[in-house]
Formats: sequence, C-alpha cells, structure tokens
Amino acid sequence: MTGPHLHLLGGFDFAGVGAAVPVFSRKARAMVAYLALQPGHSQSREKLATLLWGVNSETQARMSLRQAVSAVRKAMHASGGRFMTDGDNIALHLDGLDFDVLRFEALAASSVPEDLEQALLVYRGDLLDGFGLKEEPFEDWLRIERERLRAMAVAALDRLVAHYSATNHPAACVLAATRLLAMEPLREDIHRALMRAYAAQGRINLALKQYEHCRDALQRELKLQPEPETRHLHEDLRTRRITPRAASRTTVPASPARTGERPAFGSEPIRPPTHYVKSAGINIAYQETGDGPIDMIYVQGWVSNLDLAWGSPRLSHVFQRLGSFCRLIRIDKRGTGLSDRNVGLPTLEERMEDMRAVLDAVGSKRTVLFGGSEGGPMCMLFAATYPERTAALVLNGAYASGRWSKDYPWAKTSEQVEEDLAVVERDWGAAADMSNAAPSLMSDTFEREWFAAYLRNSASPADAIALWRWGTEIDVRDILPAIHVPTLIVQTTGDRWVEREEGRYLATHIEGARYVELAGRDHVIWGENSDRLVDEIQAFVTGALPAAPGERVLVSVLSVEIEGSGASADPIERHAEDIRAELLVAEGRQIRRSASGFLAAFQRPTRSIQCAIALRHRLRQSGLDVRAAVHAGECEERGDDFTGIAIDLSSRLLDHARPGEIIASRTVRDLVVGSGLTFEEHGEMEASGLPGVLAFFTVDGHKGEGRVQLRTRTRPSPDSPRCGRRMNPCRRSFRDPSRPARNRRHRSWRRYGPGGSTSE
Repeated sequence: MTGPHLHLLGGFDFAGVGAAVPVFSRKARAMVAYLALQPGHSQSREKLATLLWGVNSETQARMSLRQAVSAVRKAMHASGGRFMTDGDNIALHLDGLDFDVLRFEALAASSVPEDLEQALLVYRGDLLDGFGLKEEPFEDWLRIERERLRAMAVAALDRLVAHYSATNHPAACVLAATRLLAMEPLREDIHRALMRAYAAQGRINLALKQYEHCRDALQRELKLQPEPETRHLHEDLRTRRITPRAASRTTVPASPARTGERPAFGSEPIRPPTHYVKSAGINIAYQETGDGPIDMIYVQGWVSNLDLAWGSPRLSHVFQRLGSFCRLIRIDKRGTGLSDRNVGLPTLEERMEDMRAVLDAVGSKRTVLFGGSEGGPMCMLFAATYPERTAALVLNGAYASGRWSKDYPWAKTSEQVEEDLAVVERDWGAAADMSNAAPSLMSDTFEREWFAAYLRNSASPADAIALWRWGTEIDVRDILPAIHVPTLIVQTTGDRWVEREEGRYLATHIEGARYVELAGRDHVIWGENSDRLVDEIQAFVTGALPAAPGERVLVSVLSVEIEGSGASADPIERHAEDIRAELLVAEGRQIRRSASGFLAAFQRPTRSIQCAIALRHRLRQSGLDVRAAVHAGECEERGDDFTGIAIDLSSRLLDHARPGEIIASRTVRDLVVGSGLTFEEHGEMEASGLPGVLAFFTVDGHKGEGRVQLRTRTRPSPDSPRCGRRMNPCRRSFRDPSRPARNRRHRSWRRYGPGGSTSE
C-alpha cells in the first residue's frame, strides 16, 4: 500500500504522504502502537513513562518520552494522523491513516466469507511480530493484545473451514485449514477437515500424510493418540487408495523412455485454479497439481504464463508426469504471466522471497527446487539462503553467470546478447523460431504457434527484452560453495543456449552434486528429452533424501566503523538505539561489536546495503562518519554468532573504505542486479581461501533507472572486439596510491570474539 498507513500486524510499518519512511526508536514504536490501539483516548504522560521507561529515573523517563513524542509528532504531521498533546495527556487520532488493526477487527467480525478472507489478508502476522522491550508492563500489555487479535484470526479461519467444507470448495478449504493448523497444530477437527479436503481433490496421499502429521503432533505434545473419528477416517482413506481411481481422472502414463513407446499426448487437460499470494505488496500467481508425497516447485526461465502452459500437449504431459510423484507447485515470477506486471526489474533476492511467500501459502516446509535456465540461479540462491527449507535442488539447462568473462568463457559476450535481443524484438509475435530453444520441434507448426502465443501472453515485448537482459547480468558463482543440499544437474549435450561446460561448472562447484548429460539439442524441458529428464528427476527425488541440513547458511555480512570529531569514547553504545532501529527495519542481526564498530548479518544483501546507507545518513547528522563494507558468503551459525570466511572478508574489506564510504564485494554486486543501486569499481584484494582476487566496489545510494549501474570498462576477449567482463584490467593494486594512507591502527574484526571484547 502506497498511501499513508500504520500497520502493526506482522511487524511495525508506518509511512506518510510522499515522505521518506521515518525510522522511530523501538520505544517510540511501542508508544505509537499502544496509543493506536486506543485511538482518540488520552493517556497520561506518567502512565506512558512508567509503561516504557519504568527502569529509568522519573526525570530520565520524562525526557525520553518528550523526545519520542517530538519524533512521532513530526512524522505524523505529513501522514494524516494527528498526535495530540493536552497538558499531561497524549492521544493519537488516526483520521487519515489506514490502520490495519482496525480494518482487521471490522472484517473479522463479519459473517461474510469474502470479508473473512480479506481479514486474513490484512492479518500478516501477530501484533508487532518480532518486537519486544525489556519493560515488563509493556510486555504484559502486548501479550494480551497479541492473544486477543490472534484469537480473532483463528475464529475467522475456523468459520472459513466450516463454510468451505459445507459448500464443497476443497481448494479453499485446504488453504484455510493449512493456515489454521500453522497457528493451532493440535486442532484435531481441523486435521480431519484438511484430510477430507485433500481427498475431495483426489489427493489421497496428502490426506494420509496429514493423518501422520496429526498423530505425530498429538503424541509429541500431549502423549495422546488420535480420536476414533480421526482413525476411522484414516482407514477409509487407505481403503480408497487401493481401489482403482475413478474413470473421470486422467491416468498418468508410464515413462515412454522406459517402455520404448512414442509419447502419447492427449487433449488439453483441465487447467487447475490459479491462486495469488502477496509478496512485498506484489501479487504472485501460482498453481498446484499432482498428489505425490513430495513437494516440488518449478521455476521456469525468462517469462511464463501458468494458464497458457497447459496449451502445449508436450508441456502438460511433463507436468502430469511430475505430478504423479510430487505435489507440483508452479509460479509466474513477478513482472510476468499472471503475476503483477509493470513492477520494474526485480532483484534476485526479491524473486527468491516471492518463491518463499508461495511456499508459505501452500504450507510447504521442505521443498524440492526445480530450476530451468534462468530460474536456476534463483533456486541456487534459495538453497544457499534457506537450506532448512530445501529438500533437494534440481537444475536443468541452468547457468552460474550470464555474461562472458575470462574465467567463464562459455557465456555470451555483450555484443552477442544485444544481437539476440534484436532478433527477439524483430520477430516478437510471429511463429516462434525454435532453432535454439528446441531444434527438434522446428517442424512442429502447432508447437511454434503455441509458443509464440505463450510468450506474447507472458510479457510485453519491452518487458521481455528487459528481463532477458537482466537475466544475462546474473552471476551466482560465488555462492555455489554455500549450497549443501542434495543436487541434481541435468544438461543436454547440444544445448544451444547453455553449453555443457556450464553444467559441468555447476557440478564442480556445488558440493556432492550429481551430474547427468543427455544427448540432444533442446533447451526446454518439453523437448525431445522430456521423458528422460523426468525419469532422472523421479529417480533422484523419490530416493532416500537426507535429513534437513545443518546450520551452514548464506548470509550478507555488514562491517561498520564509526569515526569523526564528534565520536565519543564508545559511539556504538551512545547510538545503540539508532543502530538497533536501522537493523530492525532492515531485518539485520548484530552479532559482534567493539567500542567503535559492529558486525551484523542479513539474509538479503540489498537490506544490508540499505542499512549501511541509512546509518550513514542518520549518524552524519551527529557529525559522525560511517565506514562500511558488505560481503555475502557461507557462514556457520553457532547460537547467536556466525563464523566463516564471509566474516573475515567483510572485515578485511572495511580496511579499504574511507570515511563516509560504503564498499561491497563483487559477490554482493552480482546478487543485487535490478536493485537500482549504483556501483563504481574500487579495487581488488587477495585473500586466503579464495581461488583468485576479490573485486570490490563503492556503493552509491542514489537510485538508478531500475537496474544496477556499473561504471566500469569492458575487457576485450581474443574472440570478440568487446566482451561483457565488468572489471578494469588496469587496476592491479587494491589501493589508489593518490589517496592518503589511513590510520593502520584499525583493529580487524578477526580479533573480536562473539561477546564484543578484544581477544588480544
């Protein structure tokens, strides 16, 4: 929502009219939340001071309250809300603000199913989710309010489950029951409703699996067995599974690759319903098919359209075969197909979070990620970032880098990319030229006409070209060693888009990956090798997959040092509230600190840079300079601390940042393509544990034109006049000798322990 709003469900989110989003201290946020839930009702200053600053002296508490009131009143001035003070009393009027709690309460009180669905869309999570203060009176109030609103959400879900069960809407019932069980996992009546809904969809295996979840939860938490009604339902479903399926259901054929028969593609199957989930305000479309016991999400390359995909008998045949052993989840990425269009170029991490939102919506806790072509890098980033949610990784025709470089010579040069894009623009709308995507289908007029219509309905010509170019700027080579999930890489030997060496590169750099080459030339999954591809995937994912991985994760590490004439002996302690506020907004986590600096970890690299920019701006007003460095890499999580080479590299990069400067490694730059951040080449450094030098860049916080702007010179290759390597070959030293030498007494973060004290 772009209008002035105050959202407290799922976290704190406040924005005024056309103004920068204000950043309040934690206690100012707590005060706003407390007053907002009692709109128009005055509260005494003494009560607020006791509620939020009870451990301070009365003088300190009142001074802190005045500062918080001043900051909030200033922000409210442009928002439409009114922050009223009358002597010793304070009140908040929400006249012009969209306040999600009030909207949720009104919708949840309705008996109309549509209103209840809207209420649950508003209920993004618990009140001030993740927020807490070490103030017992406030914590007591917050706990009571959270439980009250949560009970309203549970009651709304309860009514929806009953309504959809009675009106025979199993798909909607599945969504409501799944969400309700996430909140109240011991509700046996809801487990039964979900089992019946799965059975009504013909997904008997999932219904039986749900019984196991119910039984395990009851045994683990209550030491009880399911009720007789639940056990009888389970037995009925087991009986139904061993009887033949109804004649009206389509039988998935055995693999023609194994039987030696020619694939038989029937008429277009019935298209499944399309559902939507919000991800950072963007509607992401998804579909579910199949009733296998394994969850798999398929991420297609470039552009897609969920509905039009079923128009190809060959592609629908692949989906049906995958659905015979998986619950297949498919998405249209933001900006394409049935998802929201005209949303600007994405970053890889934004698309990754979109995929996570879909998996949350369907209740998938551990999922096989299947990435084809440009969908592969997104799946790789997800597997490295969320290993606990990744059952396995399957890559087909995927790549690690989209542009030619000396150490990745198989990708296309910048000139070749532009030539390809010129052809796409010239021929857009005509019968598709399958000579590169699927040479085996060149003579299939139906497939060529269908594919052209599929592309036309997946994106506009301008968006398709922009997304193609964006896909060639992706580079995930540096995160490959951080992938520690079972991985299958399938590559066609004669693929004209992605060369076999690129598949071998992935297999070499992803630990324990299984690599399979298939003879042929088609890049798409519905080409000549479609059944052999599905055979390989089925054998891989239905095997004994290992348990959830350990605690090695991909994180972005931000190192910060505060300097300047206004710096006190302990600037970190003095500005602790400011730092905590910015980390909270960016979803970062401080892991180490010293008197003048700190380390923080983030799951999303863009957020780490945004946090550094915000801190630089905020502390500059106090006469302080912030030096910051960001690197992304694999770390091992140990309680509240992280260890690993990414910590060391971020600290070493900080040595090259001047006061007021933010620098980022090439790894970070390549992961935030599409963020609008500008990067200027800074230098290179060598480090143990790295195969070569690590290039790093100065970050400019100003927005570009929707793409990462790279102010670097290109390097010629022996085979082309110019190439796409974004590095200055003349830069041999990582420090410009014309720059004044910095104080070398800066202490490296390698000398700091998790507790923040030096270990000298």
